[in-house]
Amino acid sequence: MNKNERNVFSTLKDNNVEVILSLYKNTIGKKLLGGDFEFGLFDKCGKKIQKAKNDKYGLIKFPCMLFDKPGDHEYYVKEIFAADDCCIDPREYPVIIKITKEKDELIAYVFYPEGMPGFKSVCEEKNSGLIEFPEIIFDEVGVYEYTLRELTPSDCDWDTDPSIKKVIITVTDDGYGNLIATTEYSDEQFPEFINVYKPKLAHIISASKKAVGARLSEGRFEFGLFDKNNKLVAKAENGPEQ
Repeated sequence: MNKNERNVFSTLKDNNVEVILSLYKNTIGKKLLGGDFEFGLFDKCGKKIQKAKNDKYGLIKFPCMLFDKPGDHEYYVKEIFAADDCCIDPREYPVIIKITKEKDELIAYVFYPEGMPGFKSVCEEKNSGLIEFPEIIFDEVGVYEYTLRELTPSDCDWDTDPSIKKVIITVTDDGYGNLIATTEYSDEQFPEFINVYKPKLAHIISASKKAVGARLSEGRFEFGLFDKNNKLVAKAENGPEQ
């Protein structure tokens, strides 16, 4: 069997074979809420046959299709609506459903000539910067736990966000030999790091020292700058005589 083929094991109903297309959606920069993206299944002439939305885990499940006789059916799927601040994935994935009769039973085979459809969108709210890590490859079912934290230390103007965000990636088999990954976060919202900018103004306070009866040597006298509580803030010495 071709690697892009899925054998759809389904029960017969009134001599029909049932086919349900299950795809997945992933977002970068925003947590999936469920129903925030919409997808269409189109025939080869461009007529929309079905539509479906994602759930909060990224699963897209189209309505059940019934076939009552052998034959080949060509479709393609594409994204037709995206949530605010998110771009639509422009890719179109061809889908071929092949219905055969084997031992008086209808069997449906689903082919994805360009690979299993996986839609991905970059989402970015205004005044925010997207943080995108390199892809992680998973080759087996499991639950993978990670943490996110900021590595850049605070400096004179910026305070580092000290929070730690937990990320859980669950990899499952959809029942047809395809791995699907869903992402959950410890926060209710998509992980967000906040840095506070505290601009500082450098200002120089100066005075003058004058010597009478002798030449003024550099560094001969020391002076203190005190705040209103009489706390010493800074010290300075006199410069050379001008």
